[in-house]
Amino acid sequence: MDTMLKKIENSFFGEPGKVFAAVFLTVLFLLGLSQWISSFRMGNIPMSIADWPKEKQYCMVLKQALTEKKIPYFISEPVQQTDMFLGSPETMVSPQICLLKWLSPGEFECFNMALFYTLGFAGCLFIRRRFSLNLLAFTALFLLLNFNGYTVSRMGVGHTQWFSVFLLPYFVLLVFDLDAGKKGLKTALQLSLLFFFMLLQGGFHVYVWCVFFLLFYMFADFRKWKYISIALGVSAALSAFRLLPALVAFAGKSNAGSKGYPSIITLLSAMIIPRDVNFHLYQGAFGWFEYNLFTDITGFAFIAWFCILPGILSAIGKKTAEPNPALSKLELRGVYIAMLVLLFFTFDRFYGVFSFVPFFNSQSAALRMVIIPYYFAVILAASRFSVFTKSLKSGAAKALLSAGVLLMAGSLIEHADLWKIKRLEALMPPSALLNLSLSIVEKDAPFYKAAVHSGYLISLVALLIVLILLIIQGTKKPKYPSGE
Repeated sequence: MDTMLKKIENSFFGEPGKVFAAVFLTVLFLLGLSQWISSFRMGNIPMSIADWPKEKQYCMVLKQALTEKKIPYFISEPVQQTDMFLGSPETMVSPQICLLKWLSPGEFECFNMALFYTLGFAGCLFIRRRFSLNLLAFTALFLLLNFNGYTVSRMGVGHTQWFSVFLLPYFVLLVFDLDAGKKGLKTALQLSLLFFFMLLQGGFHVYVWCVFFLLFYMFADFRKWKYISIALGVSAALSAFRLLPALVAFAGKSNAGSKGYPSIITLLSAMIIPRDVNFHLYQGAFGWFEYNLFTDITGFAFIAWFCILPGILSAIGKKTAEPNPALSKLELRGVYIAMLVLLFFTFDRFYGVFSFVPFFNSQSAALRMVIIPYYFAVILAASRFSVFTKSLKSGAAKALLSAGVLLMAGSLIEHADLWKIKRLEALMPPSALLNLSLSIVEKDAPFYKAAVHSGYLISLVALLIVLILLIIQGTKKPKYPSGE
C-alpha cells in the first residue's frame, strides 16, 4: 500500500510514467469536456437571453446562405450597427459553418465549444511539454485556463466569439519563441497564421488584444521589433478579408470608451469572490459577466506568488534566478511590462485615447483585454510551481498543496455551475434582439462588394505565400535553448 501511494505521489510531483500520465490526462480532458457540454445543454439552447439571440441570428443567416447558395452580403436589418453581414468581423466564416446545413444553431454552438475546448487542451499539453510541468502543476494550469470566471460567464451569456480565447496558449508559446530568438521568421509567420485562424472564427476582439500586447511588447523590448513587425504586417494581409469590409461597414462609427474596471479593488474582488448574474456592481457600466475573473483565493495566491511577485522584482530590475530551465533562457522583463501596460488600459477612462484609431476604437469594453495578461500570468506561475513542487521533500507539504489544488477545482466548478446556460435562462429576462425573420437581402453596393472581393483575394494570396514560407522554414531545424 505504501509503495502504491509513493508511486502516485511521484507521478503527481515528479516524472510520471507514460501510461499513468496518458490515463490521467485523458480523464482530465473528458471531465472538462463533460462540464462544458453539460453547460451547453448538449446543444439544446433556447438562445433567448443576453447575446444568444444575436448568435442565433448569425447562425440562421449562415444556414440560409448554405441552403440557398447565396453570399450574405446584406441582411434585412442591422445587427451590431450594420446590415453588411460580411463587414462585421465577429461573424464566423470558418469551414465548420457547413455543419449548419444539418445542425441547429444550438447544436452547432455546442460542437464549436467542444472543438475549441479540445484545441485549448492541446495547447495546454504543448505548454506542459515546453515547461516540463508535473501533473499537479498541469492540473492547476488546466483549471485556471478553462474554468476561470472570465471564460465561464462569457460562454454562459453567448459570447461565442470568445471561443478564440482557447487559442491563447498558442499565442503565449509563440511570444516566448520570439523571446528565445531562435526561430525568428518562422515564429512571426506562425503568429500571423494564428491570427488568421482567430478571425475565421469571428475572434476579432481577441485578435485586437493580441495586437495590443505585441505592440507594447515591442516597445518594452525593442530588440524584438523586426519579427513583431513582420508578424503584424503579414497578419494585416492575411486579415484583409475581415478588415477591408469592416472599414466600409463601420466607417465613421466608434465604440472606444473608458468602460473598464473602476478600481484595482474591483479586479481583485472579481478574482477572489464568487458571484452570479444577479450581482450588480455599484456604478458599474456592465453586468457582472464582464467583470468576472474568478480564480478562487487559492488560484489568486498561486498567481500572486509564482507570477506577480517575480514580475515585480523583474520590472524593478532586480534579477532573480528562474527555477524553470525553459524560463531561464528567456528575457521576461519585456513580457512583464507589456502585461502591465495592457492591464493598465483595462481600467476606467484610459482606453479612450484610442477612440480615433481604426479597429482599436471597436473596443467598447476595454476590461475584456485582461484575459491576455491573465493567460501569461497563469502559464508563468504554473511553470515555476512545477519546479517548486518537484523540489519538495515533506509529505505534509505535498499533501497541503494537493489539497489546495483540489479545493481550487471544487470552487471553480461550483462557480462555473452558477453560469451554466440553463441557470441563466431561469434568471435573466428574454432579450429583445431576437428576430427570426432576419434574412439575406440584395442591395446595390459596388464599393462594399469590391472591398469584400479584394479582401478575400488579398488574404488568399497572402495565405499561400505564408504556407510556402513556412514549408521552407520547416526544412530548417532550429536548436532550442537548454530546457525548452
